[in-house]
Order: sequence, then C-alpha cells, then structure tokens
Amino acid sequence: MPANTPQSSPLNPKSVLLTNPYCGPLRTMYEHVISTGAASWNQIEGRFLSAMSEFDGGLPTTPGTDEQSKALSAAIQNGKGDWFNNLLAVLLERCAGIDALYVRRKVPGLIIPEHNLDGVYPGEPDREIEFLLEAKMMGTPKHANSPGEKPSGRSGSADTNKRVKELAFKSIDLKGEAARRQTILGSPPSGGGAGGGDLSTWLHASRPRIFFFMAVRVLSDSDFTAVLRWAATAAQVVDAVGLYAYEPEDDSFTRYRRRGGVPTEYELERVLYRACVEVRGLKGAPPRPLDAVPPSPAMAAADAERTQ
Repeated sequence: MPANTPQSSPLNPKSVLLTNPYCGPLRTMYEHVISTGAASWNQIEGRFLSAMSEFDGGLPTTPGTDEQSKALSAAIQNGKGDWFNNLLAVLLERCAGIDALYVRRKVPGLIIPEHNLDGVYPGEPDREIEFLLEAKMMGTPKHANSPGEKPSGRSGSADTNKRVKELAFKSIDLKGEAARRQTILGSPPSGGGAGGGDLSTWLHASRPRIFFFMAVRVLSDSDFTAVLRWAATAAQVVDAVGLYAYEPEDDSFTRYRRRGGVPTEYELERVLYRACVEVRGLKGAPPRPLDAVPPSPAMAAADAERTQ
C-alpha cells in the first residue's frame, strides 16, 4: 500500500484503559454502557460522574514505585481520555445506526505530512473523511505525581489553551488539504478567502466536519469562565463544540456534580445529537471513492525521505 494511503481500524479501547490498575472504575462503567442500549449522553451522565468520582478518589496521593508512577501517569494522560472518547463513540454509533467509527492513520494534511485521527467516518481508506470527532478531558485532582499542586488540584482551564490551539491548526491543515484535493478534481470549495469571507467562514463551509467535545473539571467561577472563552474560540475553527463541565461538591475535591451554566449551543448532549444527525446523513449518502490525486507537497517530501 502506498505510504500516503490512509489506514483505518475500528475505534476500540486501547490497552491503557483495558489493563491499567487505576482505570478499574472507568472500565466498569464502560462495560456497563456496552452491555446496555444507551444511545445518548443523558442516559449515562450519572454513571459518568460516579465513575469520575471513583477514579479521581482512587488516585494515590503519596509517591510509590517507579512502575506505579508510570501507571498513574498513563491512567491520567491516556486512560481517562481514551475512555471519554470511546464513550462518545459508542453513543454516536448507536444513535446514528452505524457499525463503527474508525481510527485513521497517516491522513495527509496540507502542511503536516501525516495526522493520526481518532473517531472518523467513513472508515474506508479509499474515501474522503467527512466527519471527525475529537474528545478531550481536562482538569485533575492532586495526586502522587503532582505533589506541588494545590489541594483542589489542577484547574480545567489550565489545559484548555493548549488543546484548542492544537485543534485549530489541525482543523486548518485537514480542511486545507481536503480543499486542495477538491479543487484538483474540479470542485473548488466555497466560502471565505476570495469569496469575501474570513477564515472562520471558510472553515465552517469546508469538509470534513469536525466536532470537538470537552469534559472539564472546573474549580471556580473564574475557571469556568475561562473554559467558556476557550470553547467560544474553538467554535470559530471547528463545526461544533460540545462541553460538559463538572465540579467538586465538597472539600474532598473528588466527588462530582454537574456544573450548570453551559450555554445551550455548547451543551454536550445537544451537540452529540447534532453529530448523530450528521453521521446518519453520511450513512445514507456516503462520499464517493477518491480519484487519483497527487499527494500534497508535504506528503511527497515525507515519502521521498522514507525511500532514501
């Protein structure tokens, strides 16, 4: 298979979530969702809060062995995020009536030679990506690997800045490369640029559709306000932003409740339903197979390096 051909595989839980000793509460909750017919966020919200409370409450607060420290980092940095991503994927698959969302690897960008993408549809490597799901969790309690953190832990907005900036570049790069291919095939995209619009107008008019979901542990009104500002920024570069905010309900800082006040247009359950409608439409009218299109200059350079 050519080096610039996207590879795909079903979106399944990764080994960290399946085997990490600290991820037990997340595994149990995920297995429950799989065994039921849940197809909306509202149906699993209570279990999400319980699983996060048990997971965060079970993180060690005193240093252990190097092996334990590595396992703790993996659970926080990868296991928790993969769990959230897979929960959304299962709900979206059931709501939209599709077999599976997919992981796509070696997807070319306009500037970056290759992107690894989680949660895409369709999954066939010979078809253009039409839908992309990105999911991030932010904010953690104090734990053994963060001894200098304040008792309440790391605020959710502390990581939102970086994540939104990364997302902005990915959105521009993927949509720019898709627009290049469309133009070569005689179907130039509309909106923005020479059409008299701005960058946001062009991004919202271009494929693929990108839906960004955040589950954020917030600690204060100012923390929540900062998260909302970054959600609004993300909404300028992707097609939809779904936000679920939760907060400690007591001084343990690890028992959680839903944080109210998320604007209607960002409510995760509403945005997930919009994603469902989007993917359901793609199921009924899948994109045609890709014609032969020359690789982007960035991908061509990367291919040349690999063959040297």
